[in-house]
Amino acid sequence: MRFTINLATRTYVDQRLISQVCYVALALLAIVLAWNVVVAFSNYGELQRLKADIATYEGRLNSRPKDIPERDYTRLLADITFFNGVLERKAFNWVGLLGQVEDATPEGVALTSLALDTKTGEMKIEALAHSFANVRASMEKFEGSGAFTKTLLLTHHDVSMGEKTRGVQFSLSCRMAPK
Repeated sequence: MRFTINLATRTYVDQRLISQVCYVALALLAIVLAWNVVVAFSNYGELQRLKADIATYEGRLNSRPKDIPERDYTRLLADITFFNGVLERKAFNWVGLLGQVEDATPEGVALTSLALDTKTGEMKIEALAHSFANVRASMEKFEGSGAFTKTLLLTHHDVSMGEKTRGVQFSLSCRMAPK
């Protein structure tokens, strides 16, 4: 029996061509890598230059200008501090806070004073109620509200609101719940 090989049906792979394509691809990748390294070092140098420029400009801004007297400069800084405080107070959402307090205040209770420390979130509320049951209901609503925490009854005492009308004046403190 004689076997013959048909060369038309066998697939031949040109190993030399594949090797050349791989070498060209590796060379291109090496060029791209070198370019990326150059760009990275260039960006790092630019970043260091910008940091030095920022430090120079901040030094100029933080120092007192030479042609302005010390008294005027301190007055300017005081004005800036004052207006920054005004902006911070204006930035607080008073309408939202008053809505939350109104939701937590039951019927039969009239608020007379509300003092808020915006830095700590501590709030002191003074109010008048028809009876101590209204004071208790007010405390329960403030404690049950998700808007306020650490509700404490500070003072309470009976007051006369007229000839025949009596009530309870009380003050409580609470803290605004974190958002």
